[in-house]
Amino acid sequence: MQQSILDFLQEFTKSHLYRHVVLIMLAALMILVSMAVDLYFGIKKARELGTATSSTGFKKTCEKARKYYSPFIELVCIDLIGCVIIPVPAFSMLWAAYCVFCEFTSVREKAWKKEELRRAEHTMSIVVENKEDIAKMVAQLLTSGALDKSEKPNDVCDE
Repeated sequence: MQQSILDFLQEFTKSHLYRHVVLIMLAALMILVSMAVDLYFGIKKARELGTATSSTGFKKTCEKARKYYSPFIELVCIDLIGCVIIPVPAFSMLWAAYCVFCEFTSVREKAWKKEELRRAEHTMSIVVENKEDIAKMVAQLLTSGALDKSEKPNDVCDE
């Protein structure tokens, strides 16, 4: 009886878990390589723009790794639980494909486009910080515009 249980566990491990572990390791490696490629091109783009590379920028890569690998580990657990039913670790492989796609699009973005987005973000932050001043300016423009319009009909009648 014990021998048959051991044989079953060994057969189960060979037929299901080994394949899952290999595919999960490949998916994790794909994420890691795509992040390394993105880091390389990010440094290259920063040099093109003349932006200094700092530890703050490098820490963003660590934050990205946390964002990618936290769900990945959870999906790996789900895949290992369902390895009897699903022959491949589908959930973790799909997540890895999504992460690689995100990194691919990040690498393909042009450096000037990212700089343009940063400038727009900076402009919006200034607008939000100075919203009272902007509201006063708009109110002044509207009131001065209303006065100009009220004067024009009188000027037309005088002629």
